[in-house]
Amino acid sequence: MGFRLRRLAVMASAITIVAVSASCGSDSQATDHDQPLDVGSYSTQRADSGFDDRPSRARGIMVESLRLGERIVFGSDVAPEFQAGLGGNVIATDDGIRNSDGVFAEALVAHHPLAAYIAASAQTPYVGEYHKTYTLSVALVAFPDEQSATDAAIDMNQNDFAANAKNQAVSIPDYPGAQSHWRPGVPNLGSWLAVKSVVIAVYVEAPQADLDQLTSFVTRTYKQQVPKLDGYVPTPADQQPMLKLDPDKVLTRLVATSDQRLDPRQFAVYSPRGYAVLGTDPAADTRDYDSHGVTAIAVSDNKYLYRMRDAAAATGFAAHLADEPTVSKYIPIPGVSGAPNTSCFKATRPNPTVAGARQFRCLITYEGFVAEVFSDQEPVVRQLAAAQYVLLKDGK
Repeated sequence: MGFRLRRLAVMASAITIVAVSASCGSDSQATDHDQPLDVGSYSTQRADSGFDDRPSRARGIMVESLRLGERIVFGSDVAPEFQAGLGGNVIATDDGIRNSDGVFAEALVAHHPLAAYIAASAQTPYVGEYHKTYTLSVALVAFPDEQSATDAAIDMNQNDFAANAKNQAVSIPDYPGAQSHWRPGVPNLGSWLAVKSVVIAVYVEAPQADLDQLTSFVTRTYKQQVPKLDGYVPTPADQQPMLKLDPDKVLTRLVATSDQRLDPRQFAVYSPRGYAVLGTDPAADTRDYDSHGVTAIAVSDNKYLYRMRDAAAATGFAAHLADEPTVSKYIPIPGVSGAPNTSCFKATRPNPTVAGARQFRCLITYEGFVAEVFSDQEPVVRQLAAAQYVLLKDGK
């Protein structure tokens, strides 16, 4: 589920534990029963929110891009051929847009894009050079106004169209405003549609060069994606620098083990649906989060904090995480003595779909929160869990 357990290697980053010196110079803290906890060199002081204190264009672009990600279509909603999620990512930075399937940065410079998010899906979560399958990539790119979006859709289509003399224009009857083309005999199709001030960029590939099938997939993608943009009100460009990554200060309730550098995969706050986009089964993960009462998910390096509807939901969700079968097949190991509602686990084998420190994990439940921490060293994961427990209990 999410970055936590089912993240694909291509979407994961190598995660290492970086010890942070305790602010008070102590390696242990007292629990309610005055039993010392070994927190190693981890800080039990709540981190400040300096990353949100000043206006930042880079932060604003990232936050707005994550807002788009919350509205992106799941491939499984389009067709069963795209049942497996391949992950999603912010592709907009303060330097511009990164090239991705169906998105051409050089064609967008003149139109001043404000935010962008892309997500991919396929028939199987394991897609390689020698594994031909159905794949679908959908990107949402926001612009300052409707005319900019319309012009950007035209320019991205023309930019790619001009790359090969054999390309031919393709019409999408249900969406006459869509700009689309393919190369006969090549089993993929690109299409771009402006919806108000957002461009939907679709790139679909199939095992066979069947234009009717490819066109049908694009049509079905638009039918699912366009309604999801209803109600989206873009943040004006001059207000983006004031957007906060963590307005509810959820991230600051995680033990600090990095320099808190903005990164959508390693330091961010997600809505449940936005976070589910990152997984191999976004629709199932969304239902899972909704049914268990998850209201927000904070990601910070090798730590995750789930804000829950209430304390009862937190208890239930922690039990669910502990029991959930995973690729890594975790088994229980002794927890942290003196830290109530904390449980730890060891992977019986590495997870081949996830990069980073994942051999040991601990779950910590406190009031309306569930924290999950990872390490490749058993003593370290317990120290990290102990520090996380103290921070949740005392760092209000």
